[in-house]
Amino acid sequence: MDIEQCIYKSTLYIHQVYTQPVTVTDIAAKAYLSPSYFSFMFRTFTGYTVKNYLNRYRLYRAALELRDSNKQIVEIAYVGGFSSQQAFTRSFSQMYGISPAGFRLSCPEISIFPPENMWHKGRPNMELMQCFENVNFMHKEAFFVAGMEVDIHYNSDDGTAPIAGLWETWHGEKIEKSIPNQVSQGVVYGMTHSETPDNRGKYFVGVEVSSLDNLPVGLIGRKLPASEFAVFDTTLEIIFTGMFWRSFYAEWLPKSGYAIHEEHNGLLDAFRKYPAIEVYDKGWENEQSVMQAYAPVVKVTQH
Repeated sequence: MDIEQCIYKSTLYIHQVYTQPVTVTDIAAKAYLSPSYFSFMFRTFTGYTVKNYLNRYRLYRAALELRDSNKQIVEIAYVGGFSSQQAFTRSFSQMYGISPAGFRLSCPEISIFPPENMWHKGRPNMELMQCFENVNFMHKEAFFVAGMEVDIHYNSDDGTAPIAGLWETWHGEKIEKSIPNQVSQGVVYGMTHSETPDNRGKYFVGVEVSSLDNLPVGLIGRKLPASEFAVFDTTLEIIFTGMFWRSFYAEWLPKSGYAIHEEHNGLLDAFRKYPAIEVYDKGWENEQSVMQAYAPVVKVTQH
């Protein structure tokens, strides 16, 4: 499956049905993917959550209607897929910084949505390409991690802000030093897990431990299942651009002979049971420092 092409076609489907009360589940079904897996991949390739993309597209089309037609605002709201004129006005004002009525009067320029370069970002730069040149593979039996975690929500403008606060607490309060039974001193994991179709999840910061016994009050212990990992050298700066995971799925994975874990009934919800892991060793200093990304994979069986 060409997952990038699959996600691209799903955006075209959204453009066709945006006026209807379409759901993430509806769109995922057209892509033959589970809602959770589809939501993750959609965000990876477009940079938007499904709901955010749908809402932005509705507002963009409404802006064109305000500029190019004499339709009443209430008609534009209802025909454009909004539940009420009030909901439309609130969303429009948040997006464009002006009410629909004010927009019609001032007729400002409208940025095209989706952005023209969303699917044409050019060739990966050399630094990004080097992440995929020397890939190692490792098998880890089921293991324990202990640390802290926060709830995140990608559909909210500040839904991932708690991640930065979690890292500040981790370093500022030297949480690592309070955790017993550590396997590798100085090696810290960061990972998102338990994602849901509505783009909620949890972000965890912690260390690998041999046992969850005697954890300090307030810390969380989790057991991760056995998995094979593809291990990539990269930087946090590259991760932040979104291009690492986009290149992983679009370029590296289809040619690798590996796939993300599968179950007997189809694709496992991506990184829900088998989360990808950011690994920072004790020499890591900043966003330009080399870190590792562990991607949980399984060898494709040839029939």
